[in-house]
Amino acid sequence: MTTRWQFDAIGTQWVIESAESISKETKLAVWQRIEEFDKTWSRFRADSAVSQLRSEGSADLGADAAELLGIYDELYGATVGAVSPLVGGSMEQLGYDAELSFESKGDAVAAPNWTDCALEGSILHSPAPAVLDVGAVGKGFLAGKVADLIDVPCVVDAGGDIVNRSGGLLKIAMEDPRDANSAIGVVEIPSGWAMAGSAVNRRTWGAGLHHIVDARTGAPATSVVASWAAAPDAGMADGLATAAFFVDVETLGRFEGWTLALDQKFWADAYNFPGELFS
Repeated sequence: MTTRWQFDAIGTQWVIESAESISKETKLAVWQRIEEFDKTWSRFRADSAVSQLRSEGSADLGADAAELLGIYDELYGATVGAVSPLVGGSMEQLGYDAELSFESKGDAVAAPNWTDCALEGSILHSPAPAVLDVGAVGKGFLAGKVADLIDVPCVVDAGGDIVNRSGGLLKIAMEDPRDANSAIGVVEIPSGWAMAGSAVNRRTWGAGLHHIVDARTGAPATSVVASWAAAPDAGMADGLATAAFFVDVETLGRFEGWTLALDQKFWADAYNFPGELFS
């Protein structure tokens, strides 16, 4: 990779490395794609489509709705309801709200049942107003869509969600959740694949409060401290990394790819992991 394009969007830093310079037209298309996604799916924007779901119980979620929510359908089933796009209200109850108050509003509150919702075309219907949060899948999903727009070999890194379109193997160091300046392992992913990682220390506030929340209880995950996953689909890779906080990784073996999770004692639970963990 010879060129580097770096910018901030959707609350994270993006780095796109490419074999050749990316044209102004392509960069504009990337910005438009990110803005379109953010204006549809961000629960932090009052003008977003998902904000309508808070008051009206239905919202037109655009062209990505079937694909993105289809990933949630699969993960909701695999995790017996732990991974759900309706977890937004639970997160806001804990203080991760649109105002970023980080002040808990009381006891944890379970999310509504995702299977009670219905998608008709691009319109999502909920039996009652609800708060949608697609953070478990959305960043990886969007990184994949951005990579689709770039017509030269590239690697897209959206805050740790990495899409390899370089044409060759990509070696990735896995950040040690105890020390951001160290690696806990290394792995290679082929071109056409994506890798995502998640850790409880990425976004924390208060005692035991963080952004990886079990939709069944409304409480933060407790048994796993960090996870990584890779798959041909970037949104699925992102979602699998979250799912590994709630079920053993063998359960996720139904999906193409690999998953690795570290528990509180830093013991690794791995399925099909092709890399190396440092002792």
